[in-house]
Amino acid sequence: MFEYIGAIDMEFNLVNRVLIVMPTRLAYLLLLCGVVLAFEANGEEGGGHFQLHGDEIPINKDGIHDPENDAVSVLQPPYEAMKDFPRDARGIINWVEALDQGLINPRTGVTGNEKMHSVDFDVIFKNTASMPYVRFPHLPHTKWLTCKNCHPAIFLPQRGGNFVTMAAIIEGEYCGVCHGKVAFPPLECNRCHSVARESVGLR
Repeated sequence: MFEYIGAIDMEFNLVNRVLIVMPTRLAYLLLLCGVVLAFEANGEEGGGHFQLHGDEIPINKDGIHDPENDAVSVLQPPYEAMKDFPRDARGIINWVEALDQGLINPRTGVTGNEKMHSVDFDVIFKNTASMPYVRFPHLPHTKWLTCKNCHPAIFLPQRGGNFVTMAAIIEGEYCGVCHGKVAFPPLECNRCHSVARESVGLR
């Protein structure tokens, strides 16, 4: 599998807007070696994402919407609609904070009449080699996603039932089903690897 990739430095400043093509496994190896990668939606000139690059692309030229559809003339551009949304250190919208501030009110389901059942417990993943453990907080996820969004299709709801790896996440599996697409990308290690290990060293 190949991905379009643009390299950025550790300060998350864009260094190279020229997109290169490389196998995803190679991208993962570079990530392990300390090279931070930004995944791009496409390789066209000016095709950067407004959140990361400041590009303000008209809806009819974003490569997502059908430019022939009349609706593109009435849709509000994302960079305009979300200009005051809270952002993280990389400038990416913090959707959980936007939800907590009441800036967005996602539907609970297709009809909007479904009931949400938020759960507040964390799952700690310890199969992290020499990295700090990963804390998965259910609360921010279940504030707007029902359990069946993830279970059992993405994650088996059983202890030890999911062999999650960074390679799989980068290839769009497990957390990568959302993160890197509609949620923050897996580029800031400490956002997930946030639990100190009991001992230092490889396992």
